[in-house]
Amino acid sequence: RDAVGGPKEASGKENDRRRFEQVRQRLMMRMMSSPNMKRLARNLRFTETEEGLRIDLVDESDFSMFALGTNRLTPDAAQMLREVGDVIQAVPNGVKLRGHTDSFPWSKDKGMNNWRLSAERAEITRQFLTHAGVDQDRFQRIEGVADREPYNDQDKFDPRNRRMSIILGWS
Repeated sequence: RDAVGGPKEASGKENDRRRFEQVRQRLMMRMMSSPNMKRLARNLRFTETEEGLRIDLVDESDFSMFALGTNRLTPDAAQMLREVGDVIQAVPNGVKLRGHTDSFPWSKDKGMNNWRLSAERAEITRQFLTHAGVDQDRFQRIEGVADREPYNDQDKFDPRNRRMSIILGWS
């Protein structure tokens, strides 16, 4: 029956849901264990999607993942990614990374645009997670979507639109 959506399929998704909940709990426990990480915990969002568990690391007016207009991780973002990497390296699910920007345009003379910036940031995140222990064979997709999938579609310039999505896929 599993070929037509029977019990085997349901139990696989339920196993993933349990695993995803454990990932969320472990990550939040780690974030709450240190004063610096505790203040950054609000920048983590967890959402179940068709792709799996999406963990968003979201910019705010007082927190940025990357130095403005660059692919250089801030020290706080590096610390957050280290925590995420430590937790997700222990689960077998495939990983997809998606970089997002806000809609602020870039000057043409600098050779940067939101497409390139979001893709470079996704690649830097992949490198960092690999360094943190996530097996490089688990990465299924790394992409930059610029400002095309805003967190806040009512305000294209909202800092929360700048984020990194780390998706743990369904088994």
